[in-house]
Amino acid sequence: MNYVAKLLLFAAVCLAGCSGSDASADKASEPLLFAVAGRLENEKINEASGLARSQRDPGVMWTMNDSGKPLLYAIGKDGTHRGRVELKKSDNRDWEDLASFTLDDDPYLLIADIGDNSARHKKRTLYIAKEPRVDEDKTKVDWEIDFEYPDGPRDAESAAVDVENERILILSKRDIPPALYSVPLRPDEDGKVMATWLGIVESLPKPSRQDVEFAPRTKDWHWQPVGMDISEDNRAAVILTYRAVYYYLRRPGQDWFEALNTKPVRIGLGNFRDAEAVAFGDDARTVFVTGEGRQNFIISVDLSMPGASATTATVMSLNVQNLFDNADDPGKDDKAYLPLAAKQDDDHIAACNEIEVEGWRNECLFLDWSDEAVAFKLGVIADTIRQVNNGAGADIIAIQEVENLGILERLRTEFLGELGYEPAVLIEGTDVRGIDVAFLSKFPLVGDPVLHPFDVPEFPDRAGDTRGVLQADFALPDGSILTGFAVHFPAPYHPTPMRVAAYEHLNGLRDALPGDHLAFAAGDFNTTSTEDEREGLLDSLVRPDWTVAHDLGCGEDCRGTYYYAPDDNWSFLDMILFSPARGTKTTSGIRADSVAIANGLPAQVTPQSTPRRHDSAARTGVSDHWPIIATIEFSQKQ
Repeated sequence: MNYVAKLLLFAAVCLAGCSGSDASADKASEPLLFAVAGRLENEKINEASGLARSQRDPGVMWTMNDSGKPLLYAIGKDGTHRGRVELKKSDNRDWEDLASFTLDDDPYLLIADIGDNSARHKKRTLYIAKEPRVDEDKTKVDWEIDFEYPDGPRDAESAAVDVENERILILSKRDIPPALYSVPLRPDEDGKVMATWLGIVESLPKPSRQDVEFAPRTKDWHWQPVGMDISEDNRAAVILTYRAVYYYLRRPGQDWFEALNTKPVRIGLGNFRDAEAVAFGDDARTVFVTGEGRQNFIISVDLSMPGASATTATVMSLNVQNLFDNADDPGKDDKAYLPLAAKQDDDHIAACNEIEVEGWRNECLFLDWSDEAVAFKLGVIADTIRQVNNGAGADIIAIQEVENLGILERLRTEFLGELGYEPAVLIEGTDVRGIDVAFLSKFPLVGDPVLHPFDVPEFPDRAGDTRGVLQADFALPDGSILTGFAVHFPAPYHPTPMRVAAYEHLNGLRDALPGDHLAFAAGDFNTTSTEDEREGLLDSLVRPDWTVAHDLGCGEDCRGTYYYAPDDNWSFLDMILFSPARGTKTTSGIRADSVAIANGLPAQVTPQSTPRRHDSAARTGVSDHWPIIATIEFSQKQ
């Protein structure tokens, strides 16, 4: 196929837009990393469901239909027809994936008869055959594996060979999230084999409730996995859905189940539809995709192209303004956040009347923090989070003013359950109000989080008026570590030296990191614009060693995250700071257009275009702070 023809094909695929994505992807930031390699020449290939690289013939790939005659088709990487081979003594009931691998120095093909749309067949079959030559008419099955799932019949379309552990990995299709199983590549005995359930794969995007509801009518099952492959060096893997390729790198010593639960690199396939088959090319940086439909396209995904080595992650800082449950926690000053029925005894009323600030006193006496009020609060916080990444939420959220892990877990599971936040991180501190800092993350934790207490000896009477710095290490897809610090510094009515000490405390923690760690700090730094102009805190304590996200600009009318009405003054109390790794080739940066204020919900904004405080009685508002979001760009280690 000549260059002009390829361009025409590319245009045909992208005519309706090349940034196609699923429900959880950020269309605006998605890189275009694919091109059209060609088209399936043989019209007999009308439901290509598997793809595998030939190990005998460079430039050749194998494919097959998902039903009908048990035939393997040899094709060029541009789709040209190279040959047809019958797999003797096999039955193509629902062939759904194909893989090539080397065993004992011999090249083999795995043909996975694992499709089962109605999930009613107990037995599924895996055929293993030495790879034939393209000019052969027939070849034989060397051995077959009949297996069952331990938890009943499953539909699956994704299989790959983990040669290192001599096993076949199978990913279910219709489960949400999908489940990963393993089957021995060379079973010890004849007869049926029971697959091993390895666990669920949380890294793929989950459908929204609307997706699930309308999919039977629209036939848009974009989230379902339909193909999988592992590279020849057993270091990289890809999972194909109907809309995208997800690329994973396995760290040394890491099991494939662990690797497939790390955040992948996502490459959208634009307007290409009905993708069904995926395979690595000659190396772990090239991937080919095709799918159902006579003379369908073959898509080449080049992971060495500009942008393929860089992966992005979104970070949000979110002050939730007193997210309390409605139970009385011993040792915490949470008496304002109780149901009204629990506030009628004399001891409670007497304690409230000792509060000097009238607004706080009235809240303590009259706020009805009922189950309904708590649910409303959690709901508007969840809506705020969903503004990011087309409803998927930021990858990591640093949260301030959370009472305990229980209320954070309720937010994560009941109100954000389908977004894939795992884990929730909160360590109880000693703040007199009982509020803490926390993380929600889609990246897995490495090691145990640590809360670094903070005190200022010069102000011993105010030791309980601040929060410690929460440190957590997250695993990036390339195996490097991203260290996050969640902060909530002393409030502006405290003396400036307390915030100076807090900045110095944070900088000391950053300086103590291993040299290969990327780092960010996010939270409520409580530094007003007035104080910063007077004291120069950011210039002296932050900008020398950190990148301040909002310095890069955050769109039109981006004045700050907090508004002081008496002074008509805006401040970035909430900030995100970034620090690159030191002594390593791994670098961190931020795209200039990647910083934003998340205030798109009407509930967040007053008629004066300022943050709307949460009002439980009126069922209005979210928080007196607006969240800030930034994008980290980190590089894949080569």
